[in-house]
Amino acid sequence: MMEKDDVAMLDAIAAGWITPVTPPPAVKTRLMELVRDIPQNSRTVRAHEGRWSRLPQEGVVVKFLTADKSHGTTTLLMELAPGATLPSHEHHGAEQTFVVSGSCRIGGVSLSKGDFHHIEAGSRHGAVVSDEGCVLLLVLDSADCAA
Repeated sequence: MMEKDDVAMLDAIAAGWITPVTPPPAVKTRLMELVRDIPQNSRTVRAHEGRWSRLPQEGVVVKFLTADKSHGTTTLLMELAPGATLPSHEHHGAEQTFVVSGSCRIGGVSLSKGDFHHIEAGSRHGAVVSDEGCVLLLVLDSADCAA
């Protein structure tokens, strides 16, 4: 798998070989019409895009979606296979959890598809356990992602 530095290097090499071409006015007009309603400061991650990364815990993977530097938060998907467990842990910042599919327990709180759970900054919660497996959408302090 290529890393970001590798892609940047290949982009720089390719840019040196490509001669810029000015598009015909009609092509430029059509292109501008197509992108006009797309916010310029936006990010879309399609279901088939992104990379799932394994955590040290058996049966747990995460997929980074975006980082909000102004708020110091990271949004990601976490998938727990049936029977997977994350140990009890502390949070530097707040954590927001939405259950996309399946079910889990966060400490003593049982959550099912469509449920939302919020943990305040500085909190510690019990193990995250999923008997049937689940997918969680998490918004958490970026410092907690590095831990």
